[in-house]
Amino acid sequence: MPTKAALTAIILFFQFVTFNADGQDKTLNCSGLHEGVFHSYPKNSADHYVTRVEANFQHETNTKNGDTTLWQVKWTGDCTYTLKYIAGGKKLPPETLDLLQKHKLAYQIVSITDNYYIYKAYFDKTSNLPIATDTAWFSEKTNYTSNEFYKRMPNNGFLRKEHFKDTSNYAVLYLYRPGKTTNCLANYMVYYNDNVMCVVKNKSGYIFKILKEGDFKLSSRLFKDESSVQLTVKFGNVYYIKSMIHWGISRRLYNFKLEMASVIPELGKNEFEEVNLQ
Repeated sequence: MPTKAALTAIILFFQFVTFNADGQDKTLNCSGLHEGVFHSYPKNSADHYVTRVEANFQHETNTKNGDTTLWQVKWTGDCTYTLKYIAGGKKLPPETLDLLQKHKLAYQIVSITDNYYIYKAYFDKTSNLPIATDTAWFSEKTNYTSNEFYKRMPNNGFLRKEHFKDTSNYAVLYLYRPGKTTNCLANYMVYYNDNVMCVVKNKSGYIFKILKEGDFKLSSRLFKDESSVQLTVKFGNVYYIKSMIHWGISRRLYNFKLEMASVIPELGKNEFEEVNLQ
């Protein structure tokens, strides 16, 4: 398995690759998607990608910075395929390029409309946990706005620099996993709605700017276990979410259970100071 840093890099890249893979819904007819030009506006970004699929190849261009990548496409079913990196992506992090040369990306089309299709993205194969769920459009959007939901911050310095207060146009989320001795080596993913937000390890913490108001779901997933908590975001507020993994003997397939919990600021602030900021 790749290191946490390497896995985080490939997870982030998953949000910017725009085609499909292993179809579970046998009623879908995806033959019309095997070739063509598609547009995507990845979640949590302000980017626009143009994807051209022809024969066994996929050409992808980020219209914002001009970066292009070339992929080999292998359809594993009418609505499923894998992508193998061939060339390009000069503006991607070196760690991401290294992973792309060693692994494949897998996709699954889950629904199709007259204007777009929705897909799930996976690492290596579709039997793994999904990395992201997103949309590919058949035509370019005429009125496109930024799709950024959150932005990871390295420390608390921005709060003082930007004079964060209850009238600020963003909220702040502290996400953390307390340290413990059991299951301390089991890293797992935390999702913001259906897209990977980060990979948490024992005694770790993250700080995020939340850029959109509304109701969102934060969930942790490891193998087939999942736990989630609903978060109603209002600008100017601070939120603390604790992610935990509990070990114990049970009749379940795995002897652990994930838990996500919303924590009051007074307690969350003290517990967050005990973890290692990532």
